Amino acid sequence: MSTHAEQMKPMAHAPLGAPTIAPLPWATFEAPTAEGAVRLWVHDTVRHAADAALTLESCAPLLDALDAWFGFAPAWRWCAPGTPSGGVPPHARAQWRRNSADGAGAAACRIELPWSLLRQLDAPPSPLAAQLHWSPAAATLVLAQLPLDDVELEMMEPGGALLLPCSMVAPWQGWLRAADEGAATDRGLAVRLTDPWHFKVLPEAERRPAANATDAGLYEVRLSLPRPLDAAQLAGWQQGDPGEADARASLWRCAGDGGSARYLAGGALMPWGDGWALHLETLAD
Repeated sequence: MSTHAEQMKPMAHAPLGAPTIAPLPWATFEAPTAEGAVRLWVHDTVRHAADAALTLESCAPLLDALDAWFGFAPAWRWCAPGTPSGGVPPHARAQWRRNSADGAGAAACRIELPWSLLRQLDAPPSPLAAQLHWSPAAATLVLAQLPLDDVELEMMEPGGALLLPCSMVAPWQGWLRAADEGAATDRGLAVRLTDPWHFKVLPEAERRPAANATDAGLYEVRLSLPRPLDAAQLAGWQQGDPGEADARASLWRCAGDGGSARYLAGGALMPWGDGWALHLETLAD
């Protein structure tokens, strides 16, 4: 069986005659997956590829546990200082704190995993779960995706109301995601909403995909949650509620056709018949 160091390939080599780059206290490694790159940060001084191989091998307890959790062995590559690395999508961050049984030589590590990859995995098994300490993340709850046209947009004004048709039959489906994630097909955690303040993770068999953010005229009514959520909630391993009923809601034009997401309006949610509406208080200039 090959070791992690034997599998590692440097991401890039500095050209001959290039100036020496001072070693950094954190070494960076990256591995591609179908959902985007996974990153590993190791607190160690790495001067060259040989150092990087030794550093990676010092993380063997963590890497072996990740292999078992992922169900595959990532192909780790050292990101030499000053060289470009692959794109990293919005991701969850965790610190790894080794057990004493892992040995004094095991290095301190931080891992970054794409949210979409995390949602495809079951919760990490013990003892890995006890050693991973996830950073809470700002979160957004998507209450509705609406295909608005130009006429509907021109009719919006302060004091008006934007109906959420999907909420007229409760429960309805929304999407929970990290605040830095954009709308995209199957991006986010599908949740069942009984009202804007309470959700439960939908079983996979009951989920329907989110609309494609590249579709023309796709808009979202979003609720910015007042407190960060645990990674376990954003991954779907743990149930939870977004919290306070006075959180502000907003209307966004989803990113697509080469453009970025755009804020359009904000306000408060209010009951409307059997469902909910966004009371428009402010419009973007």
